[in-house]
Amino acid sequence: MSGRKHVPRPLSVFKQTSRASKLLALVPPINALSDVENQTSSDEEVVISTCCQDSDDLSSEAPSIPSSLENLDISEDDEDRNNASEDEIPNSELEDQELAVPLTPIINQVLPSTSQVNFDNIPTLSSIHSIPSVEDISPIPNAVNTRSKRRRYVNTHSRVHNIRPKKRKPTDHKWKKGKFLHKAEITNCEFKNNLHPDFTPIDYFWRYFSLDILQDIVHNTNLYAVQVTGRSINISEDEMKDFISILLLMGVVNLPSYVDYWSRELRYPAIAEIMSLKKFETIRRYIHFVDNSCPNSDRYFKVRPFVEKVRRNCLATEEEMTYSIDEMTIPYKGKKAGNRRQYNPMKPNKWGFKNFVRAGMSGIVYDFLLYGGEDTFRYIQFSQAEETLTLGAKVVIALCKTIQMRACVVYFDNYFSTIDLAIHLRDECGIFSLGTIRQNRLKGCEKLLMSDKSLKKKGRGSYCQVVDNDNKVAIVKWYDNKVVTLISTYADAYPVGKIKSYSKEMKARVDVDCPELIKHYNSNMGGVDLADMLVALYRTTYKSRRWYTAIFAQMLDICVNNAWLVYRRDCSNRAVKHMPLKSFRCQLARELQNKSRCRISVSNNCRTDDSVRYDSIGHFPSFGESYGRCKLCIKNKTDVYCLKCNQRLCLVRKRNCFYDYHSK
Repeated sequence: MSGRKHVPRPLSVFKQTSRASKLLALVPPINALSDVENQTSSDEEVVISTCCQDSDDLSSEAPSIPSSLENLDISEDDEDRNNASEDEIPNSELEDQELAVPLTPIINQVLPSTSQVNFDNIPTLSSIHSIPSVEDISPIPNAVNTRSKRRRYVNTHSRVHNIRPKKRKPTDHKWKKGKFLHKAEITNCEFKNNLHPDFTPIDYFWRYFSLDILQDIVHNTNLYAVQVTGRSINISEDEMKDFISILLLMGVVNLPSYVDYWSRELRYPAIAEIMSLKKFETIRRYIHFVDNSCPNSDRYFKVRPFVEKVRRNCLATEEEMTYSIDEMTIPYKGKKAGNRRQYNPMKPNKWGFKNFVRAGMSGIVYDFLLYGGEDTFRYIQFSQAEETLTLGAKVVIALCKTIQMRACVVYFDNYFSTIDLAIHLRDECGIFSLGTIRQNRLKGCEKLLMSDKSLKKKGRGSYCQVVDNDNKVAIVKWYDNKVVTLISTYADAYPVGKIKSYSKEMKARVDVDCPELIKHYNSNMGGVDLADMLVALYRTTYKSRRWYTAIFAQMLDICVNNAWLVYRRDCSNRAVKHMPLKSFRCQLARELQNKSRCRISVSNNCRTDDSVRYDSIGHFPSFGESYGRCKLCIKNKTDVYCLKCNQRLCLVRKRNCFYDYHSK
């Protein structure tokens, strides 16, 4: 330390530090008393960020603002504080050394004061000569705008789910082996007879795909065409109905490409005569469901209004007493959806959008929830206790919030089920539940349950049961082909029945003991799978790079299937024979078609075979009554045609398409 040479600091540095500390002293702390008023004001707060300086050393107790300004002399040297003199610093060092000026404290925000007296006494910044005016600062040459020109989307919805929830208080469970004391019986509901003698498939279809949905699609499609091309394509509601009719028929009659329905070789008149290929491609290109000029941060913004209206119509369906909740994959193999597209190896369509569905035992879809990561529960409010549950449990609660008849049973698999969810559904929502559960979610009852090896030693049909009658929960472990564990809040293993199961050793079906809740689960869990199967029977194919068109096609199929299932239920109540789904779909397509449109005729100008075209026999030109496009050059029109080929061909001095067409 003794070898280091001490270099005295310039006097101007100490002066700058002294001035900065005096300016800081002008700012009163929070809840400071003013000279005029003897009460604190929470509005007169100033937020100050200092630049790497200790506020305790640089500022003293802040006096009031008017008295400080009267006694302030910024040019004062304050030699006692700086403890330095001008004589100690050589002039040569002042000239050679570069002065290091400390950073000035920056006032981030000044809130207006409600006291008019204090406001009048505060001088403006321009009256202080040591602070330069903004007008005196010259602009920086060649300044570059650093703001991004990218459009910023404003999130109009607050994300309350980003708040970290409090930990859920552990529930005390008193597990024991015994019978379940809180059984409940669910009675089947009787549906109203809504079948009108004059009702047709289109009447049921409009219940789900309502006219306001059709009008919104027409409006947004025309609007999107104007935004892209600058002119409207003028699509009417009748033309949109024809477009939907074609999509329904394409789901029944599958061809490799939609162009094949209008092709010469594979022409399908039931579709080709409804609308021209050019018109169909125009609607298919510009179909839209929302105004792009008003975007937000919703991940499903492109289809959110359309999806919510379909969901609203599904919720209006007369409810059942048993529901199943499961995943339904909307097929999509494109790359434009980002991480909206999920992979599920357990589904037939492994790539697509994940859609959580609540469906009845009949297959009717009552509610659904598109999975969007953090945006999944954007429009759903949860209580503090519900926020602590897992993702699968929150999905079940979100889909159960819309159930009107709460004395019902909900079935789900081990992806969703937890013990806390089952207790919450029964105690808080009044809904019974039954589902499979994973071993790592049993919360201590696995100690009383038999191990998998012990059940396998006892043979097929063996089971064990553990109950918590205080929390009204029963857990049953059963072995058939493999071990499965179920949790229920309304049923248990008794009475034990018999089922027929195939035995590889006996090579025949044998009787196996089956607990009661296993029968309940197998009978009622397949509602979502049934709805998914009905969609897959006559799926509307809509191959496109635009990811939201796949969701539109799926929603259209759900509307058609729900309409057919309600129609079949009404026919069953009146003991009337119903038509199958394929006939229902075809009749709906015919009713959607515009009856007043002109029939699109098929051109007789078919392609000439090459064997006739190049045989050089009997090809003579002739003049027709009207002009038409040349078969060869296309862009020109002519009235000359070949008598044998029946093709219009140019035959003029500068252009002899007639000769070029018949020569190889």
